[in-house]
Amino acid sequence: MTMYHRHLADRLKICAISLTCLAALGFAAACSSGGGGEDADHEEAPMAEEPAMEMESEMESSGAPRVWFITPEDGATVTSPVSFEFGHENIMLEPKGEVHAGAGHHHIGLNTECLPAGEAIPEADPWVHFGDGSAVIEMQLPPGEHKLTIQLGDGEHVALDEPGLCTSITLTVTEGM
Repeated sequence: MTMYHRHLADRLKICAISLTCLAALGFAAACSSGGGGEDADHEEAPMAEEPAMEMESEMESSGAPRVWFITPEDGATVTSPVSFEFGHENIMLEPKGEVHAGAGHHHIGLNTECLPAGEAIPEADPWVHFGDGSAVIEMQLPPGEHKLTIQLGDGEHVALDEPGLCTSITLTVTEGM
């Protein structure tokens, strides 16, 4: 990987991959024109095929905002502690505080349903708030079957009004080895 591509990759890691972020970085212009600019001595080799295809499919998304569980997968059998990672697209993640259109942060509920849009997400069991804007957590869960619900809320923890901004999975927690 060239210095130019490492620099671009580092910039992409800093912000969540979204159409807004890609446009702000001038990604399309940098890739199609060979870049020029800061690192004019970079090699002209194209980026690896796989990442380019992933970014292309990201840009061809439907435009509807959504959240999902990256890990674990729905129906998984796991041991505790359980590592969760959440994905999002077409919406910005930001910490609690001010309310901005098209932005919010994750909340995970244990053995609960999605809340109606406009309802405040309780700052108590069964909900865990990610007011810092993060998208990962490791949780201790008792053995058994559990339903986990992820829901995006605005800066004031109010459930957002988009159908794709709440989803659930079930998983089975077994005794550790």
